[in-house]
Amino acid sequence: MKTILVIDDDETIRSVMRLYLEEEGHAVLEATDGKAGMRLFHAHPVDLVILDIFMPEKDGIETIQDIREAGNCRVLAISGGSPSMGMDFLHHAKTFGANDILVKPFSESELLDAVHRLTAD
Repeated sequence: MKTILVIDDDETIRSVMRLYLEEEGHAVLEATDGKAGMRLFHAHPVDLVILDIFMPEKDGIETIQDIREAGNCRVLAISGGSPSMGMDFLHHAKTFGANDILVKPFSESELLDAVHRLTAD
């Protein structure tokens, strides 16, 4: 069982990810933005952070940079912005330290496959 921090301002996305991840046996922490997410990150040991790129208070790119400065935790960046829409923010997330990316909407299997890759010991 891994501890996964999900940071996304969309409550529905967080709830669905929590359901998928808990069904796989993972413990899940949730935050609504990067600021709240970093408070949880510093208060609890986590194995993986899944975060959205577009959030209020502190966006995903800033949060990835903070996670990188704080330690060596795996990061999965998610976003609905894509190169086909003229927005390749997920590519930038990898440049700033995300280990992997997923484009919204993604399936349960896509999420769990990425989580497995990033948390495999």
